[in-house]
Amino acid sequence: MAFGSFYPSPTKPAAARADVTLLHEAARTLRVPIVAIGGITLANAPSLLDAGADSLAVLSALFDAPDIRAAARALNQLFETEPEE
Repeated sequence: MAFGSFYPSPTKPAAARADVTLLHEAARTLRVPIVAIGGITLANAPSLLDAGADSLAVLSALFDAPDIRAAARALNQLFETEPEE
């Protein structure tokens, strides 16, 4: 299930804004993967993941980046976890 737009986005500038508490509520009550959309950047993505998003829909932060591969790697690292001991 996708929720957003959490931040201003050049893709859909007139989209209504969703509050991050929506992710907390969705993660707590729904039993499906939660996707956050809307204006997501490397800087604001961690707060959405911390709030309960399982995935992020990212366009401008990738395709407007000077190095798309580097941007994709940096975003992917947000999903890397340390192995539990």
